[in-house]
Amino acid sequence: MPVSKRQKTKLSRETENGGNQRRRNGIPTPELRPHLPDNERLTKMYTESLTKLANQLERRAKCRNLEEELKKVNDEHLHKEDEYKKAMEMLKHNHAFKTAELEEKIRCCLLQKQANEVTINQLRQDSSACKSQIDILTNSLEKVNVDVELKYHHEIQDLKDCLLVEQEEKRELIKKLQIAEKELMICKMKQADQQRESTSNRHVETLKQKIMKLRKENEVLKRQLLVPQFEDM
Repeated sequence: MPVSKRQKTKLSRETENGGNQRRRNGIPTPELRPHLPDNERLTKMYTESLTKLANQLERRAKCRNLEEELKKVNDEHLHKEDEYKKAMEMLKHNHAFKTAELEEKIRCCLLQKQANEVTINQLRQDSSACKSQIDILTNSLEKVNVDVELKYHHEIQDLKDCLLVEQEEKRELIKKLQIAEKELMICKMKQADQQRESTSNRHVETLKQKIMKLRKENEVLKRQLLVPQFEDM
C-alpha cells in the first residue's frame, strides 16, 4: 500500500522532533556530526527506520480496513444467522403444523379404513346370506317348474291338439268361404246378365208396341186416302 502525503509529513515531523530531542539531550544528530565515519550507515539506518515506520503505518491502516471489513462481515454473518434462525424456526413451526395435520389425516384415514373394513365384512356376510337364499329359491323354483310341467303336461298337450284341430277347421272354413265368394261372384254376374236381358226385352216390347202403333196409324192413313178415290169414281 503506497504512503500518502499526510503520512510522509507525519514521518518528517517525527524525524524533526527526534532531532530536536537529541539536541536537547546533548546527543549529536547526523547533521551535527558530519565528520563521523558511519554517517552513511546512520543515514541508511534512518532510512530503514522510516521505511519500517511507513510499513507499520501501512499495516495499521490495512489492519483497520481489515477490522472494519471483519466487523462488517461479522455483522452480516450475525444478520444472516438471525435470518437463518428465524427461517429455521418458521420451518420447524411449519413442519410441526404439517406433521400434525398429516397425522390427523392419517388418523382419520385409519378410522375410515377400519369403518370401511367393518362395512365390507358386513356386506360380504349379507352377500353370502343373499347368495344362499338365492340358491334355495332357485332350487325351489326348479322344483316348482318341474311339478307344474308334470301337472299340466297333459292339459298342455290337449290344448295343443285342440289348437291343431281348430287350425284345421279354420283352414276348411277359409276354403269354404273362398268357394262361397266365387259362387257369389258368379251369381252376381248372372244377375247382371239377367238384368241386361230383362232391360233388352223391355226395349223390344216397347219397340214392338211402337211398330204396331205405327202400323195402325199407317192403316188409318191408307184408309183415309182410299175414301176420296172412291168418291171420285
